[in-house]
Amino acid sequence: MSAIWGVIYRNGKRVSEEAKRSLVDRLSLYKVDSINTWEKGSIYLGCGLQYITQESLQEILPFYDRYKGLAITADAIIDNRSELFKQLKIPKEAQPCITDSELILLSYEKWGADCPRYLIGDFSFVIWDEKKDELFCVRDHVGKRTFYYYCDDNTFAFGTLIKPIFDLVGKKPDLNDKWIADFLVLKGPVLSVEYAESPYEGIYQLEPGHSLTVDKKGRTKRRYWDPLKEVKPLKLKSDEEYIEEFKKVFFEAVRCRLRSISDVGIMLSGGLDSGSIACVAAQELSGEGKRLRAFSSIPMEGYEFNDKKYRHFIPDEREYIRTIGEKYDNVDIEYCRNEGKDSVKDMDKYIDILEQPYKTIENSFWVFSMAEKAAKKGCRVLLSGQSGNTTISFGDFDVHIKTLFGKGKLIKMKREIDSLAKLYNLPKKRVIMEVIRVLLPYGLRKVVSNRVRKNIKDYEAFPVNPELVEKWNVKKRLEKKGYNLKPEKFYNLKDIHKYIVDNVSFSQVAIPETKASLAYGIVERDPSRDKRVIEFCLSLPSDQFVRNGVERRLIREAMKGILPEKIRSNCTKRGLQAADWIQRLKPSWQDICVDIERALENEHIKRYIDTSRLEKELELLKYGPDEDKGRWIKMLLIALVLSKFLEKHYSADTIRI
Repeated sequence: MSAIWGVIYRNGKRVSEEAKRSLVDRLSLYKVDSINTWEKGSIYLGCGLQYITQESLQEILPFYDRYKGLAITADAIIDNRSELFKQLKIPKEAQPCITDSELILLSYEKWGADCPRYLIGDFSFVIWDEKKDELFCVRDHVGKRTFYYYCDDNTFAFGTLIKPIFDLVGKKPDLNDKWIADFLVLKGPVLSVEYAESPYEGIYQLEPGHSLTVDKKGRTKRRYWDPLKEVKPLKLKSDEEYIEEFKKVFFEAVRCRLRSISDVGIMLSGGLDSGSIACVAAQELSGEGKRLRAFSSIPMEGYEFNDKKYRHFIPDEREYIRTIGEKYDNVDIEYCRNEGKDSVKDMDKYIDILEQPYKTIENSFWVFSMAEKAAKKGCRVLLSGQSGNTTISFGDFDVHIKTLFGKGKLIKMKREIDSLAKLYNLPKKRVIMEVIRVLLPYGLRKVVSNRVRKNIKDYEAFPVNPELVEKWNVKKRLEKKGYNLKPEKFYNLKDIHKYIVDNVSFSQVAIPETKASLAYGIVERDPSRDKRVIEFCLSLPSDQFVRNGVERRLIREAMKGILPEKIRSNCTKRGLQAADWIQRLKPSWQDICVDIERALENEHIKRYIDTSRLEKELELLKYGPDEDKGRWIKMLLIALVLSKFLEKHYSADTIRI
C-alpha cells in the first residue's frame, strides 16, 4: 500500500523544492519503505510505498510509460488478480511479474473510465493520460483507502493524506465549521454526514465507488458502483445452496487478503465476525505451512466489572477466544492488556496520525496499540471483521419482523415471536409489546416523543455551541439523512440496506484504518467489507439472516464445524469493548482534569463548544471518573481532543511554494 500525492497546475507553475522537502518531512510520521516522485512540466506525482505483498517489491511508483503517454501513482492491493489475468489475456509465464499498478494501467487501457468496475481490492489511484491531457482519479468501491483533493481554477492537488496537499497548494485552509458541528453532535463514531468534506475548508474526499476526471474544462465526477441499483435478489432452491454460495464468496474474500511478504495477523475478539475470519484464515494458511498471529484486547489487571449494569456483556472474552487456538494449532494468540495505556496518554500522537479530531475515545488506545504491536511482531497484514455486523453476521430480529409485516406474512411473524420468546425464555407478552413498538408508524411515535420531550432543547445532551447548530442547520441536515432521530426509527430490510452501503459509514471507517496502517507499516484488511460479500448479502431474503428467533443465522449455519461451537452457538452474550476505559483514567484523573480545564479556556474552542456546560460537568467529576457519568466523561475528552487539534492548527507554520 502507499501514501500517494500529486498536483497539476493549469497556469504553468511548478512545485518548489521547498514544498517538496516539506511534503517529505510530513511523511516522517508514517512508515513507508520507499519515496519516489515523477515530474513532467506542471504535473507532479509522488508515492510513499509500503512493501506488503510479493508483487509490491517490484512496484515502481510513480510509473511513466512514455510510449503510451500514461503515468500512474497508486495506493492499491488488487485482489482479483487471477480473474484480471484471464480478462486481459496475460500469459501465465508473465503473471508473477505483473504488479498491481500494472494491472490497473492495463485495465485502464482496455476499459477506460469503466476500469474500476472490474477491479476488486483496496485502492485509490491517479492516472495521468498525456494524450487526453487529463487526470483520472479513482477510489475503491467501499472507500477502504482515503483520497483527498483540492481544486481551484489553476490547481488540482490530491493525496492519501490531507497535509501534503497544503504544501502543493501553498496554503493552510481554514477549518470547516460545518464538519466540526456535525462532529460534535453526531452520536457514535460517525464524524460528519457530509462525507465528501473534511475538517478543512476546500479539501474534499472523493466518495467511495466514484471516479473523478480532471481536464481543461473542469471536473467530472462519476459513480461507478451503486449496489442498491445493481444488486438483484438471489433466489435459490434451498438453505444449503444459500450457505454454499455464501461460503464460496466469504472464503475467497478471506483467502485473497492473506497475500503478504511477512506474517498475517488478526484483531481477534470472541465474536462471530473476527472469529469466523480467523478460522477460515487459519485453514488457508495451514495449507501453506504458515501461522496466524492473533491479537486480543483484554481488561487491565484489577479491573472491576459491573455485572449488574452489563449482565449480557463480556468484558474479558478469553474463554471464547482460546477455543480458536485449541481448534487450530497454527493460531498464536497474544492477549493484550495494554497496561499503562488510557484514552488520554497518546491523544496528541493520534491527532497527528489522523490529521483531525476523533471520537473513538474508548477504543483508540487499544486499536492503535494493537496495530503497533502487530507490526513489531512482524505482521504486514492485519485482518479485522469491523464491518461484519452489516454483512457476514447481519441478522436483526426487529428488521426481520418489520420486513415480514410489510409483506403481510402474519403467520410467519407469529412463529418468529413464539420462537424468540422460547429461545430467550422471555414472557411472550413482553416480546409482543416490543414488536408493537417496532411496527407503530414512525410519525405517530414521533408525535408522542415530541410531547414527552417538549421541554428538552435540541442537542442539550451535547456540548456544542447552539449558534453553530443553528448556523449550519444541523438538526434538519442530520434528520434528513436519518441520523440522531428522536425517537429511534426501525427499518425493514430494504431500508436498512441504504445504511449498510452508506458512504457516511464507509468514509469515516477508512480514515483510522488507512492512517494507522501507514503509521505502523502494516495494512488493515477486512474481508467482511469485500465488495463481493456486500453484494451477496444484499441479495439475500430476510429469513436467511433471522429464523426461528435466531439472529445472525447465516454465519452460524455456514460456520458449522469451522468455528468453535462455544462461539457459534452463543446467542446471549456479547463482548464489551474497552469495558475498563473509565477505570484506566483513575490514576491520572486529576492531571486529566487540569488538561480539560485548560482546553476549555482555549480562545478558539468557545466558537464550537458550550464551555460553561462542560465546566459544570467537570466540577461534578473532579473527585473521580464515575462510570455512571460515562457519556459526559467522553464529551469532556472529545472537547480535549478538539482543543488539541485547534492548537495544532493555529500554531502550525505558514506553507510556502
